[in-house]
Amino acid sequence: AYVNYVSDPSEWLVLLRVPSVWRVLVPTGASLGDDYLKSDEFKDGIFQRLLGSDLHVETGHRTLYRVHQRVAKSFGNGRVYLAGDAAHLNNPLGGFGMNSGVHDAFNLFEKLDPVLKGAKCKDSIALYDRQRRTVTHSFTQQQTIENMAFIKGGADEAHKRRRQAMLDLKANDEKRRAYLMRQAMYESLSQAAAVEPFPSNLGT
Repeated sequence: AYVNYVSDPSEWLVLLRVPSVWRVLVPTGASLGDDYLKSDEFKDGIFQRLLGSDLHVETGHRTLYRVHQRVAKSFGNGRVYLAGDAAHLNNPLGGFGMNSGVHDAFNLFEKLDPVLKGAKCKDSIALYDRQRRTVTHSFTQQQTIENMAFIKGGADEAHKRRRQAMLDLKANDEKRRAYLMRQAMYESLSQAAAVEPFPSNLGT
């Protein structure tokens, strides 16, 4: 498979095939220091544990990524609006950061297009912030945290329950489709669309 999430009590990892190379994502300890974490010794240890041999593996690039779970207090202020990583950060498991950023861009364009054509749409611009921040909190942040908990889980009861839940999904067509719609972020689009603008005249 080109996308592999390996849940292991000792060392979880992600293997991703991109057009010309494999990307390998592994957890690290910051106390080890950046130089050691990018060293050949550390790299060789990863692949020896992964492949079970002393097979030499060349890497084209090594980098360290510090995981954050953050959401801006507002996605818009005046003439400035935030989208993508400028608006929210999360761990990379599942690719939700990039895809939610694309959703941000499409949502904001729908609001800005009439304005650029001369219409007065202050309420719709404000709606961008409400829709996308709501979805970021209720879906993107929640789902990426759950993904991290699942892949980091050791051989404990909580991990067994999560694994059993996945097996139950596999056996149920309706639940599996609902799960895939959520993971593919179609459900989040419906959630955003359900967030309506504030009424313009509350006192009448």
